[in-house]
Amino acid sequence: MVILILAGVLILVAVAIVLMMKGRGAGKDEADIKNKNEAKVLKDASRKLAKDPDNIPALTQLSEIFYANELYDKALQHYKNLVRIAPIHNEINEGKVALRAGICLCKAEEWGEALKYLLQSNMKDASNFEVNYYLGLVYSKLKDYAKAVPCLKKALIINPASTAANMIVARCFYEQRHFKEALPYLKVVMAAEPNNKEAMFDYADVMVEEGHGEKSIKIFSHLRPDPVYGARACLRTGVFHYNQGDKKAAVDDFLIGLKLPNTPQAETLELKYRLAMCYFDTNRYKEGLALLSEIKQVNQQYKDVPTLISRYSELSQNTNLQVYLSGSSADFISLCRRIATGWEKGLNATFIDAHAEAAYTNVTIEVPSRGGDGSDFKESWLFRFFRTTGATGEIYVREFYEYVQDHRIAKGICVTAGTFSDGARHFAEGRPVDLVERDKLDKILKRIN
Repeated sequence: MVILILAGVLILVAVAIVLMMKGRGAGKDEADIKNKNEAKVLKDASRKLAKDPDNIPALTQLSEIFYANELYDKALQHYKNLVRIAPIHNEINEGKVALRAGICLCKAEEWGEALKYLLQSNMKDASNFEVNYYLGLVYSKLKDYAKAVPCLKKALIINPASTAANMIVARCFYEQRHFKEALPYLKVVMAAEPNNKEAMFDYADVMVEEGHGEKSIKIFSHLRPDPVYGARACLRTGVFHYNQGDKKAAVDDFLIGLKLPNTPQAETLELKYRLAMCYFDTNRYKEGLALLSEIKQVNQQYKDVPTLISRYSELSQNTNLQVYLSGSSADFISLCRRIATGWEKGLNATFIDAHAEAAYTNVTIEVPSRGGDGSDFKESWLFRFFRTTGATGEIYVREFYEYVQDHRIAKGICVTAGTFSDGARHFAEGRPVDLVERDKLDKILKRIN
C-alpha cells in the first residue's frame, strides 16, 4: 500500500513539474500564474494524500485540475475514490463526481463502465444536460438506440442548440433506418455547422433512401475528395448511377474512389466488387475478373466472389453465353431462334415466330411429324427463354403450360440461365413441358457455337 502511495506521489510531482515548466519564461500573465498555482496545489494535495488517501479536499483539487487539463486517466482514479466515499461524506457532490468519472471513461471509450457511473449520477441529478447527453452517447455506442434517443431528447430540451446531441440522435435514427426521423436533427446540425462532413454525408444518404437521389448526388459529389468520407461518397454515387442504368458514370465513380489514398480495406473491397459488376454488365470480363481476383487475395470468401469468378471465367470463353445473359435484345432473340431450330440434330425445324416480353422471350417453330395413319404433318413447338440467373418459380411454368394447352401446341420447352424451383419441377412432371436449366443450356450453347 505504501509503495502504491509513493508511486502516486511521484506521478503527481512529475505533473507538477510539467505544469511549472509551462509557466517559465512566459512573463507574469494570467496563464503563467494559473499554472504555478496549479503546480503548488498539486504538490500540497499530493502530500496530503500521502498521509490520508481519502482526503476529500486533496482528491477534489487533484481531480479538478487533471480534468481541466484533459488528463482524464489521472482524473478518473481520483473521481472513483470520491464516488466510493461519497455515501458517507455529505460534503461530496455525488452526482457531479459520478458524472465526471463517467465522462473520463467515455474519453477512454470504456462504455460499459461509463454507463455504471452515469446511471449513478442520473439518480442524483436527472435534469443535468451532461448526464443525459453522455448517457445517450454511451447507449448509442452500445447500440441500445431505444434507450439512447430518450436521453438525448431530454438533453435537447435543456439545450436545443447542442449540435453534438442533435448529431447523435440523428445517427441513432439513421442506424435504425428511421430516415424521416433523422432528417430534422441533421438539418439542425447542418444549419449550425455547414461544413460538418458527417452530417452532410448522412443527410445525402437519407435523401437517397427517401427517393431524392438527384439532391443527394450533388452532396456526395462534393464529398468525393474528402479523405474520410470520399470513398463512401464515391460508392453511393456509383450505386445510384448503376441503378439508374448509367454504367459509364458508375465506373467513373468507383474508379475515383479507388484512387483515393488511405481508403479503409472494407470500402476498397466494396468499390472493387461494384466496379467488377459494372465491367461484367458491359462485357469487360477480363477487367472484372482481375478485380475479383484482387478481392479474393484479400478475402477468399468475400460475398459471392468465388461463384462469380467461376461463372464469368466460363462466360468470358463462351460468346453465346455472353449474348444470352447480357447481349442486346436483337442479338438475344437471334440466339434463341438458333437454339430452337437447332434443338435436336436432324430436327429439320422451321422458324415461325419470336416475341419478346418483359420477363421472357417466346420462339415458335414447326417440326415435321407423322400420324398414326402414316400421314405427314407439322406440329408446333413453343420455346420460352428466361434470361434470369436466379430460380424461376412454379407460377411461370404453370402459366406457360396453360398457354401451351390453349394454343394446342404439341410441345413446350422452358429454358433458363438459372434454375427452376422445386414447385416448378414438380408441376412439370407428367405434362408436355420440358424444363431446361443452366447446366444443360451451357452444353447447348457450346454445341451451337
